[in-house]
Amino acid sequence: MTRWKLIIGIALVFILGALAGSIATGYYFKHRYPPRITDPEARKAFIMEKLSKELSLTQDQKAKIGEIVGPFEEKRRDYLIKRQVEIEKLVDQIRKELSSDQQKKYDVLREKFKKSKKEREEGQFR
Repeated sequence: MTRWKLIIGIALVFILGALAGSIATGYYFKHRYPPRITDPEARKAFIMEKLSKELSLTQDQKAKIGEIVGPFEEKRRDYLIKRQVEIEKLVDQIRKELSSDQQKKYDVLREKFKKSKKEREEGQFR
């Protein structure tokens, strides 16, 4: 009887440790890495708030840095759109080289990837 208690006790400690570790890791990532901000104006406001807080910027500095960050966000958005177009071209080229059965499997993989990407963008951690 004592041996079984020891085995159950060790297993329970291991399970509780793994559970506590996974909860702590999820909590850490949730607070360390906030969800992505997709709205350009909200992103600009977030960057400006972070810089203001960390660097104690004056109003003059905030205005000048804001003039720098605004166009950068537009360039960033244009780059992401261009990159997405290139990715879609690549996907189409790959798809053309596959058989019909492989294309079906490839489409399923693409849908899984898109779903996973959407969850990451919404800040959902698995």
